[in-house]
Amino acid sequence: MQLLLAVILAGSLFLVPACEQKEAGKPADPTRSLIEKGQAAFKQGKYDQALQAYAKALQKEPRSAVIFNLMGMAYRFWYNQLRSPDLKEKEIAAFTKAIEMDPKFTPALVNLGSTYYFSDQKKAAALQFKRVIEIMPRHPQAEQMKKMIAEAETGTPPEEEKTE
Repeated sequence: MQLLLAVILAGSLFLVPACEQKEAGKPADPTRSLIEKGQAAFKQGKYDQALQAYAKALQKEPRSAVIFNLMGMAYRFWYNQLRSPDLKEKEIAAFTKAIEMDPKFTPALVNLGSTYYFSDQKKAAALQFKRVIEIMPRHPQAEQMKKMIAEAETGTPPEEEKTE
């Protein structure tokens, strides 16, 4: 379970679509620069600064699922520091907005599902995980998500993987 969360966190933090990447010989994209500024602040644990940079990036790309997903992650980590319910609500809102911008953006679906799952909203989590598996049946964490879905449906926690 913790492995799933670690992979989700690591994999979704730095997703920047190819259209936002700097091409050789072209000036730096201001949106990308703001995202990178936000990521640098995030890595330093300065979540408020990361969110400010992401908000500025959203002014330039207001329909970016990637930026909303990054905001959700910043809210998640900031919530983990402060345990403010307001930050948890903003985390959920950011992931939800990312999905609204791109209903097939699996990183946001997985992140929202994880937020719900670890907030003991297993049925809401299962809905998100089912959408991920529908969109990407061979998702690297599909088997773990299936176990989490089964838990939501049966009320029985998934078996922990045994390590020897």
